[in-house]
Amino acid sequence: MPLRASLGTRGRAERPAENWGSHLRALTIGAAVVLTAALAPGAAQAAPPVNDDFAGATAITSLPFSSTVDTREGTAADDDPSHCWWSTSSVWFRYTAPADGFVRMTTDRPDDQKPAVSAYTGERGALTWTPGACQYPHGGGSNTFAVTAGTTYHFLAQDTRFAGPVTFGLELVPRAANDDLASAADVRLDTDATGDTGPATLEAGETRPGCDSHSSRSLWFRYTADRALIIAAKVSDSRSNAGVAVFRGSALAEVDCRQSAHDPAIFAATPGETYYLRVADDVYGAGPLTLRLAEAPQIKPTAWWVSPQQPGVFDDVRFGIDPGDPAGRWLAGGEVRFGDGTSAPIPAVQGTPEVWHRYAADGEYEVTITGYTADGRSGSSTQKLKVETHDVTVADVVAPATATAGETGRVEVSVSGTRYAEGIVVELLRRRPDGYHDVVGTVRGQVAKDGTVVLPFAYTYSAQDAALGKVTLKARVRLDGRDDNNPGDNERQVETTVVAAK
Repeated sequence: MPLRASLGTRGRAERPAENWGSHLRALTIGAAVVLTAALAPGAAQAAPPVNDDFAGATAITSLPFSSTVDTREGTAADDDPSHCWWSTSSVWFRYTAPADGFVRMTTDRPDDQKPAVSAYTGERGALTWTPGACQYPHGGGSNTFAVTAGTTYHFLAQDTRFAGPVTFGLELVPRAANDDLASAADVRLDTDATGDTGPATLEAGETRPGCDSHSSRSLWFRYTADRALIIAAKVSDSRSNAGVAVFRGSALAEVDCRQSAHDPAIFAATPGETYYLRVADDVYGAGPLTLRLAEAPQIKPTAWWVSPQQPGVFDDVRFGIDPGDPAGRWLAGGEVRFGDGTSAPIPAVQGTPEVWHRYAADGEYEVTITGYTADGRSGSSTQKLKVETHDVTVADVVAPATATAGETGRVEVSVSGTRYAEGIVVELLRRRPDGYHDVVGTVRGQVAKDGTVVLPFAYTYSAQDAALGKVTLKARVRLDGRDDNNPGDNERQVETTVVAAK
């Protein structure tokens, strides 16, 4: 700046005394220039928006309304409501409804950058949130709600990370055409039917389905079947959580009800029969949606898991049955055919039903699972199961009857195998005074099919054994690389009397 340049080129020591007064005048003029520049437009921070505070809310006198405001210099008052969101800056609008109806709040930013917008009635310090008026920054929530004639609504737009220019709009919207049962909209198979639960209500005495206890906005659709078919009715919008209920005929006999849009309502349609579909949401999620009717997906029940994974004839094999239903329904029954001429029913339980079976002989079996759902769909699948019994036994353990402390004795472990040649791991364990065991030797070996192998161990008897008067040794065998299907005979123990050395 000129002042700084002047001071930077002329120091006080260089100035003659007679010029000091003129320098003071120059300094005063320079300071005035700086002050004038500081007060010039654009040189200082912009002032907060005129509707930054509740008391300065922009009045909306007619609809449709649109106003652009920059929230970057906005502030957040300590008493700003936080029912819908929180913010670092906020702006206010107000509107007095001349008549009953519905209004919709809008902002022009893309999803994930929107300000949160909500509406309240009452006065500062005693504001009441207006049900249904809460649009979230990520674009979810409800932005349409009912207004009452003569009531003043205060709109709060709250910004955080993406503060900046935003256009706030308010418009009148008509009540949903299919708000009531009598005005249900016709819907066809494999055709999208759109609607909006925002400008909708619950009519007096409206039939509420068994799965729905919280909805406050509903739409009605009507479908007349032209052929026998099992149909799935689902709200396809990912952001909608509207529930779907299906009723048969004008008597509204409930057929199915799903509280979440992510789980379709399913019903078996009879030709010539008319079905009414109620799509409903609460005040927090009410908004545009798309209802679609399509043929219900096929199911394919399978053995989701089998335990043990390598079964033998000694095992009670557990089959965990998965319904295999994309619509997420449980099986209402069915049958498992085990491939050996026997079968068992599938119990009707929520979740994964279990079926048990023990095979009498080794072999490869085709397991066929057939199931059905309560809505009438059925399906089946076939899986192969290999039954192969691997079993080894500790047939005998031979050790000296007596021994002296310090002496090393030979312990022989006999292991027998059946059905298959097996790789084995044999451990020799010594029992401690506290009842636990220490491994004192490990040997790997092979046992032939229907054969027996003898594996030797060397054990040195200790003074502690002599103090106890005996030692108990246990032989334990396991298969090398897989589980034994009959582990109950894999251990055997022997006892030796031990005396102190003389």
